[in-house]
Amino acid sequence: MNETSYSPSRQPKVAFVSVESGIAALGFRRVAAVARTVAPQTDIFFIAVDNLYSLLGQIVPTKQTGFDTNDAEIAGKHLAEYDLICFSAMTASAKYVEAIISSIRMHNPSAFILYGGVHAILYSEDAMAVSDAICYNEGERPFELFYKAFAASEDYTATPGMWFKTPGGTIKNPSLTLNSNEELTAFPVPYAGLDCAIYDLRAKKFRPYTKFDYASYNGLTFRTVWSIGCPFSCTFCANDAFINLDKHYARLRYPTPEHLVQEIEAAISLYPHISNVAFYDDNFIALPKHIIQEFSNLYKTRINLPFVVFGIHPNTISQEKLDMLADAGVNRVRMGIQSGSARMLKFYNRGTLVDRIQSSASILAIAARKHKMIPPSYDIITDNPVEERDDIVETLQLLYDLERPYTITLFGLRVFPNTKLWQYFATHPAFGDPRNINTSYLDTRPTMGNVLLYLLGACKPPKRLFDWMLRRVKGYNEEQSIYPALHMIVKVAYLSKRALDHIKALDFTVIVGAWTYYVWKLGIIKRSRVRSSAKTA
Repeated sequence: MNETSYSPSRQPKVAFVSVESGIAALGFRRVAAVARTVAPQTDIFFIAVDNLYSLLGQIVPTKQTGFDTNDAEIAGKHLAEYDLICFSAMTASAKYVEAIISSIRMHNPSAFILYGGVHAILYSEDAMAVSDAICYNEGERPFELFYKAFAASEDYTATPGMWFKTPGGTIKNPSLTLNSNEELTAFPVPYAGLDCAIYDLRAKKFRPYTKFDYASYNGLTFRTVWSIGCPFSCTFCANDAFINLDKHYARLRYPTPEHLVQEIEAAISLYPHISNVAFYDDNFIALPKHIIQEFSNLYKTRINLPFVVFGIHPNTISQEKLDMLADAGVNRVRMGIQSGSARMLKFYNRGTLVDRIQSSASILAIAARKHKMIPPSYDIITDNPVEERDDIVETLQLLYDLERPYTITLFGLRVFPNTKLWQYFATHPAFGDPRNINTSYLDTRPTMGNVLLYLLGACKPPKRLFDWMLRRVKGYNEEQSIYPALHMIVKVAYLSKRALDHIKALDFTVIVGAWTYYVWKLGIIKRSRVRSSAKTA
């Protein structure tokens, strides 16, 4: 354990560092806001190892990272100037964090490293191996408790929700109860400021963050999460792992609609080019009707921008709630289907009947036409070693028959630790071990099944062509031909069709780049916003 020697007159230099594929960092921004409250001197850094939302990131997601060992050395040397360095990362970025920490240790062995985020929770032992402490809990309250003791040179190793490396071994403190609605409302709005730094992959150094960095990674979109938790426990989802840790992760928790609207207003006051909002909640549509109505009224009056909702489950769709959201400005939704095979839906613990998927998709298709929305997107999981030919064919047939308009969002199966899916593949070695796949979930194999999935996401092909291609579809483990050129051509066509749908609606939730700022500046993006009642936080 690193010993500290701070006093009220010698406050520690604190760095908060996000390392991920972009700068969305939704959980990190929540805790960073608390850090700025208890330690106003906290410096905030973003290290974007690649750009998840870029066009290149969609076409070749695992081949576009530019962050390497030299960058890790440079970043680590800079961060070594700090006394307390707090990292947040997803598992895909963990190798970069480890390299940066190695550089920090070389330049400043006495620096205290605190590791938080999803990776520290799901791969706790791995995160603990490279740090002095990890946050094993929702981070707002543990960090505040830890920092006050740390800065006062008091014993901080009893901080709940955190683990500490000590000469006598690792101290694993019990977790706090999860944040309540009231506590979430009492926290400051997530950090969205310009007073931070970003690592420049071209210049090979940290530099001040600008509004053009925001546009490069987010375009004209403000990305946020309102509700935390999900009542479902799908075997592939990280929420399943969280529920295994604490059953209360199954409960929806959220700050008040007023708090949410203040968060968005604060962001718009800093980035006036924001032209739409994206909600990444796991199950937004499951929020109580009166809460959705209150949100819709406030949002329409105070924000009045188009928005997208990603958290739609077929079992919780309500036409009434959808109409409320449409009146407030929703212009796109995304629903999880995952598979059209009853066997695979059971395997994923979806609790959804194929008939329910069809009826829910019909509701969304009708809403898209009625409210002139961008076609809804349906999540599909592919490249699962358990899938047989019949499972893949049933999914393709379901999609072919679904009411249009729609598109799909295709995910190659990637397995989170501590989920039921992780446990299944650990005990069924005959299927291989997809747990070790470390490429992006946007990467898919160039099989005929995936070619057809991308094609269906772009259009409904003629029945004869569909049937001809369907005959060439094989199960995951069957010997089969691959079609890399056709796969790339159809994928690019699918992405182009999606981009065209968004451009026609002047929606930039899937299009990013600094150039989008100038599109807004030239007045090409038309939008309205009522400013008179707006408040910033």
